[in-house]
Amino acid sequence: MKTVCFIIGLLVIGGSAFAQSGISRKTLLEHALAPATVEDIRIDEITCAPGQGAPAHYHPCEVYGYVVSGEIEYQVAGQAPVILKAGDSFHEAANQPIQTFKNALAGQPCKFVAIYLAKKGQPVIILKN
Repeated sequence: MKTVCFIIGLLVIGGSAFAQSGISRKTLLEHALAPATVEDIRIDEITCAPGQGAPAHYHPCEVYGYVVSGEIEYQVAGQAPVILKAGDSFHEAANQPIQTFKNALAGQPCKFVAIYLAKKGQPVIILKN
């Protein structure tokens, strides 16, 4: 678990020494990790064509994400849909059903980064039929 925290800290470029060198830091998302064994960290940059997205699915691991460009319609099963815009971050709990995750714009692609905290050899997404 200490290794995961260290790696995540590197990903967000933590440390007060950077503030003194003219580099600023903005916390995008802070979330306590559920007790879990994390053996693999996978970071994907995903681009969706206009109006395209994933079918209903879930992740067997924790997922953290950041919207790079465009807008994403995001709906956890049983909750109201939300629009994530460029600069927004999100968290998906392990095994949480995701009803909708798609590009909300008809005229341009969207891009996001997903960080998966998985077990060795574990799939990072499971599509629902």
